[in-house]
Amino acid sequence: MIGCAEIKTIAAQLAERSGFEPPSVYDLRIDSDRLFEGGDPAMLHHTQHQSLLRAYQARYVLLPSASPSGSIVERLRRHYDPDQMASLEKFRSRLEAGLIGPIEISARSAAAGLDAITYSSRLLPELRAKAETPFITYLRNCCGREHHYRNFLIQSSADLLAEASASALGVVGEFGAAQSALFRILIDEFGYGVHDRKHSVLYRATMRDFGLCDEYNAYWPLFDTSSLVLHNVIHYLFQNPRNFFMQIGFLLYAETAYQRSTQDHFRYLREFHPHVDARYFGEHAHIDQHHARMMADEVVAPLMATYGEEAGHEIVVGAELTRLVFDATGSQLIARSSAFGDAVMAGHAAYAAPDQKSLGHCITPAMAAALGDSCGRIQVGGLGVLEIGSAFAHFPKGAIGRLIGTD
Repeated sequence: MIGCAEIKTIAAQLAERSGFEPPSVYDLRIDSDRLFEGGDPAMLHHTQHQSLLRAYQARYVLLPSASPSGSIVERLRRHYDPDQMASLEKFRSRLEAGLIGPIEISARSAAAGLDAITYSSRLLPELRAKAETPFITYLRNCCGREHHYRNFLIQSSADLLAEASASALGVVGEFGAAQSALFRILIDEFGYGVHDRKHSVLYRATMRDFGLCDEYNAYWPLFDTSSLVLHNVIHYLFQNPRNFFMQIGFLLYAETAYQRSTQDHFRYLREFHPHVDARYFGEHAHIDQHHARMMADEVVAPLMATYGEEAGHEIVVGAELTRLVFDATGSQLIARSSAFGDAVMAGHAAYAAPDQKSLGHCITPAMAAALGDSCGRIQVGGLGVLEIGSAFAHFPKGAIGRLIGTD
């Protein structure tokens, strides 16, 4: 596995590639400054996931919303320098093996003995029969729900501000009729060529109505480890063509699950935040009904007919891998929200939108415990500020904070 010394090497290369005052889309820096041998494993784990996501995001064509100072052409040459990209890419397979490998093993165990056709036919009734999305239920019964939802939008933005870009990498090539069905789903995600209907554009509208910046990667310093895990699993599937059938499993589960979860989000926003543009969730609640049927009938069934049970098993593994990371991310989001809510009730924290200019060093709960009373104020995601920094010691594993006012 990649250790502290190699992460520091990666970090130095990424900082050099970023250059001076980079726009957020070209800012590749990671949090290596607090790494030290014998330190908190959670901090190393976080920076490992940061490194992996930086490798994956290098495959995206990215432009800032406004032209940066200096030459945009020079920015592109620096950001996509092939030698620099290759130097990071050489670490990728080891990061994948260490970070994603154990989750895939758990998914393979969960998928053992399951038939893909039966699995896909039962998935929609199973998900529809579930209770309301747990995070939405949590929001209905908590104070400061606007701030909790703002944090959810931030944590989801690494994927949804470039929605379907990862899965688009799995469509290129030549693999028969299934490719055409997948492409029809993909062009729906991109608004069928109409920019204002593109799903990432709709997501930006929701973010703006919550007072958030909609620039890609603007909130990188606030991404919790679990958010990075989710996004890295998605990229792991689609940036490795060997995972093709697992990619199909991801899309089968995601398109089926989204029609339910987005409907819950849409209803919540209409009830508690009626001023907010909720088209992103309303559109998904509608279109993903069709996408789920297409995945089952036009992708899974034909691939099974051609390639048999071996392919079907991999499809189920991909679906169960998706279930695992979706469930884990949702549970961890609620755990961190609850911890912050408890700190507010104890008088140790205040809800507030993040001030990007004040954010300093990254800190974990274990690091806050070690600092004790000397720990300063901490911004926690999009939730707010811990006025007593040592209170962060009681947050669940994987939470990430930012010391306020440090360089």
